[in-house]
Amino acid sequence: MPSLGSHLVRARVVAERLALPEIDRDRGSFYLGATAPDIRVLTRLDREVTHFFRLGDLGAQDSVERMFLEHPELARPAGMETATTAFIAGYLTHLVLDESFIGDIYRPAFGPQSPIDEDPRSNILDRALQYEMDRRDREDLDTMEEIRATLASCVPVSGIPFIEDHFLAEWVTVTESVAGQPPDYSRFHRMMVRHFQVAGFDAERIEQECADPEGLVREAFGIVTPERVERFWRDAEDRMTERVRTYLR
Repeated sequence: MPSLGSHLVRARVVAERLALPEIDRDRGSFYLGATAPDIRVLTRLDREVTHFFRLGDLGAQDSVERMFLEHPELARPAGMETATTAFIAGYLTHLVLDESFIGDIYRPAFGPQSPIDEDPRSNILDRALQYEMDRRDREDLDTMEEIRATLASCVPVSGIPFIEDHFLAEWVTVTESVAGQPPDYSRFHRMMVRHFQVAGFDAERIEQECADPEGLVREAFGIVTPERVERFWRDAEDRMTERVRTYLR
C-alpha cells in the first residue's frame, strides 16, 4: 500500500480541491488522520483493526463503510470537535487510497490476481514500486515542508475509539519525522531487507539487490508502467475527494 509520504501528499491534494472549513481549520489533524491507520507500527495490533479491511478476503469491501458501522459515533461530523472531524476526514483518504491501490495495482499486478503471484519477487517488486511512488511525491520539497510544519504544530486528537490517546500523541512526532524524510534511496535498504528475507533470499543476494534500488524500480515499472501509475493517482484522488466531500457535506 502507498507509503506515508504519498498519503500525506495525496491528502493535501484532496484538501486543496475541496477547500472546506472542516479541513482547513485544522490541517494538522487532517494530515495526522491521513497517516493514522498505519499507527499499528506503534500499537502492534493487526492491520485490520485500523484499516477495516481484510487482505485475505478477495471479495468487494468498503473499509469506510465498515468503520462507520463499527463506530457509528464517527459517521456524522455534526457535533464532533473540529480536530476530530478533520482527523476522520483525513482518515478516510487513507482508507480509500489503500483500498484503491489493493484493487487497482497490487492484486492484479503483484498479488493473487496477477500472473506472478507465485514468484517470490512479486511482493518485493510491489514494495519497490511503493517506495518509488513515495520518493517521487517527496520531490515537491515545498509541499513536504508545508506538511511537516503543519504537523509540527498539531495538537493530537483524543477519543478515537480504536486508537489509544497515548499512541496518537506519539504518532504526531513520528508523522512529522516521516514528512521530513528526503526524496532519495537512503531508507530503501532498511525497508526492503525484511521483504527479501520473507521471500527466502540469503544475505549476500539481499545486499546485491538492495545496492541497486533503481534496478528494482525499473523492474517494477516493467510490470506497472509509469502511465498506469499516473492513471491510478488520478482515479484514486477522485475517489478520495468524493468520499471526503460526501462525509463532510
